Amino acid sequence: MKHRTMLQMSILVALGLGVLFSLVAFDQPGRQDTELLEVSVIIREADSTGWSAARQGMEQAAADLGAELRFLTLSQSNSAEEQRSLLAREVEGGADAVVLVPADPADLADAVKAAASHAAVVTMESDLADSGAKACISVDNAALGQALGLAALNGVPEGGEAVLVDSAPGSAGVSRRLTEAARVLEEAGRSVYLCTLSGGRSLAETLNATLQARRPDAVVAFEPSALEQAAQLAQGQEKPPLVYGTGATGTIASYLERSSITLSAAQNEFAAGYLAVEAAVRSARGQDQAAIAPLDFSLIRQENMYDPDNQKLLFPVTR
Repeated sequence: MKHRTMLQMSILVALGLGVLFSLVAFDQPGRQDTELLEVSVIIREADSTGWSAARQGMEQAAADLGAELRFLTLSQSNSAEEQRSLLAREVEGGADAVVLVPADPADLADAVKAAASHAAVVTMESDLADSGAKACISVDNAALGQALGLAALNGVPEGGEAVLVDSAPGSAGVSRRLTEAARVLEEAGRSVYLCTLSGGRSLAETLNATLQARRPDAVVAFEPSALEQAAQLAQGQEKPPLVYGTGATGTIASYLERSSITLSAAQNEFAAGYLAVEAAVRSARGQDQAAIAPLDFSLIRQENMYDPDNQKLLFPVTR
């Protein structure tokens, strides 16, 4: 009896191992292995520090959706020529999809059109759907510019002046923000001065010279790196102007805490990065996707920066 029981147990173990082997060795009905996609990300800055939260979102999406991420920066910020070269190189190298933050959409239109015939292209900040891009991940740039203009009204007395930092003149998204902020301020009787890069000088050199010469009541920046520089330079002025802008980096949070930045319009950078890679992967696989609505943004000041929702924007926690 004992030997029969042991024999039965041995048979059951053998059958169990056989079933396990069949599950491992053969595809289960309805299961398909998904090929790992190559997704290249080309931003328009030489320094990727301000993209840390967005990059974490991109990496999370890549891990969730079966993609391999290649994150590329430029040797010189806002170089459309270098972006054009990188875009062609990545597509020729076999990238299945590209996430692009265009330095100059008009200058890149033909390059995006050529790339879109071989790979799925998704843009951030500036829309290039007319050139074949599958989606654009961005806030409503006009609404964000208007919000910054209205906020700056409180810091600029009637007849006073605001310096608007034109740090990325080729970027359609950033330019739209600046244009709307200028309109709001001018219609309310405030003077506006555009601080634009020229003469080969860096943004820091150009903005510092402008602040010393004009001594404005406020300075408004329209991208995170420009806001960080504006806050740093404003502190060194004899009469520091109020600083407004957009972004949610750790440096910006620190300046908000010290009141060196009066207000920042912040979006969920992690979500923006995730959505961009998700749209790129779905497009590369020929999957349907719903229209992507503009991202929400929040107006963050020192007094509300530790509200739960704003904390999530300024100090994102990722898994």
